[in-house]
Amino acid sequence: MTGYRAFRTATAGVSVVVLATCGGPQSAPSGGGSAAGTHTVPAPPVPATSLAADPDGVLPTTAATADPAAVSAAVGFTRAWARPDLPADRWLAGVRPYAIPAYADLLATVHPPNVPATRVTGPGRAVAATTDRVDVDVTTDAGMLRVICVRSSGRWLVTTLGLREEAAPR
Repeated sequence: MTGYRAFRTATAGVSVVVLATCGGPQSAPSGGGSAAGTHTVPAPPVPATSLAADPDGVLPTTAATADPAAVSAAVGFTRAWARPDLPADRWLAGVRPYAIPAYADLLATVHPPNVPATRVTGPGRAVAATTDRVDVDVTTDAGMLRVICVRSSGRWLVTTLGLREEAAPR
């Protein structure tokens, strides 16, 4: 099973919370036939490629074409975030413009040397989208990040990110 570690902050640095993604959507069981021979057909499942689970395991409810501006915001945020060499005040000044205010406040407690990535190594790719939310995967030298962006006052801002965790051996 693939999961994402969501980054949350603590005064001493970044603490990691492991969150598992949930499986694909499940359809309701079909009802039994009636005396007239009719039966209920379950709705077809939504393809996993069109609505991928976010780090909290919640699926967007509506598919939409991803706004390229959301992908750009996610990549810009990741570039600013993946700078563990910066002093905390300069690091925060780089990520703050890309984040919703509450997440920016949370990021203020990050100790930049604890950020595992140092650079973006690939393009951003939208993996799920609604009209007001886009989930973007961004490849870094520390692994794949899932960056969640929401539309806020006509702009795309980051609400959270998670680092992809490889499947655990069974």
